[in-house]
Amino acid sequence: MVRVYGLIGLAVVLIAWAAVSARAARYSVTVPIALLLAGLLLAGGDDPMVDVDVSSSTVQQLLQLTLALILFTDATEISLRRLWSAGRLPLRLLLIGFPLTVLAGWLTGTVLFPQASVWVIALVAAALTATDASLASVLVRDERIPHDLRTAVTVESGLNDGLAAPLVVFFAAAAAAVGTERSPGLVLGHTLAELVIALVVGVAAGAGAGLLLGWARRRGWSAARSERLAYLAVGVLVFEATHVLHGNGIVAAFVAGLAVRAVDRDLPEQHLQTSHDVVALLSAGVWFAFGSLIPHTLADLGDWRVLLYAVLSLTVVRMLPVALSLLGLRRYPREVWLLSWLGPRGLPSVIFALIGVQQLTGLSAQLVVSLIMATVLLSVLAHGLSATPIAQRWSGPGARP
Repeated sequence: MVRVYGLIGLAVVLIAWAAVSARAARYSVTVPIALLLAGLLLAGGDDPMVDVDVSSSTVQQLLQLTLALILFTDATEISLRRLWSAGRLPLRLLLIGFPLTVLAGWLTGTVLFPQASVWVIALVAAALTATDASLASVLVRDERIPHDLRTAVTVESGLNDGLAAPLVVFFAAAAAAVGTERSPGLVLGHTLAELVIALVVGVAAGAGAGLLLGWARRRGWSAARSERLAYLAVGVLVFEATHVLHGNGIVAAFVAGLAVRAVDRDLPEQHLQTSHDVVALLSAGVWFAFGSLIPHTLADLGDWRVLLYAVLSLTVVRMLPVALSLLGLRRYPREVWLLSWLGPRGLPSVIFALIGVQQLTGLSAQLVVSLIMATVLLSVLAHGLSATPIAQRWSGPGARP
């Protein structure tokens, strides 16, 4: 069989998808679903047409950069003004629902996999707490869904992956230290040092760039096209500079995005368009690479515990904490159900898994990949295919979703 490079295969798939994307949307076929199928058909199996090596150092670096830019871009979109306008919903989801979901995922994992390290299970739980609203974009954009619900889902998705990132970093380091001479205190100290460096670099670079670009815009010194490139450059700069200083570039990018928005509250949304486009392209590559791993993921689903954990992660582990976080708000039951369901596991979780296993070996690495990949695969299908039917059935205060 003639083999082609991964970038060539991905480019062909993206061009073909653009030609049929509008028609495919009528059947709830989303971009992740299309790219997963393309990755499976072209790069999966024992004799693939397209070579995709997710273990190479170049791919690993691109994965980390992709997540960093996702977190940076998401954070720049969440202004305090938007957060307060959404009422208490996103704050409840982030401050109550988020930690309860991590705890529920950890408890579920320890019951199903009692022989696994508690740190490995904690890593999986934290990675799967990050949500990806793009998998249910049909619902998030549908005006039949109340505005405050859609805003809450968007804000939650934009921030909880950033909250999960430092947890994943710590749990991965602690899991890697199990069975070695490294003490938990040493691991914690090293991880905290990385996070402190990330915080300092993120705040300094993000606030500095935001102040400079905002000042130049107000005086008419900058052009919109140049600013679009500049904001993308800020995300890349923070990520790389933090690595040079031995900090965590992923966390730093998220902090930088928050800092940019904090000092430049009137940042026009269109000035972030280039960042969105680059993130979309890099994300497409990750979904395509993930598709090549589907045969292994399907094999893992043969273990009933992996399948059960994936199903519980998308239902009870997510839904119960969200329902508890909304107690006292007097929302309609169907609204609570919708917010509970709209916790798709997507790109951040995939990248967390691939980054986490860099530090792990053997059965621990295999368990992390199996649980996260299985959950994401089910989520892509379940949330992607259910979005349009739910939106179509949403009408009137008493209607059921």
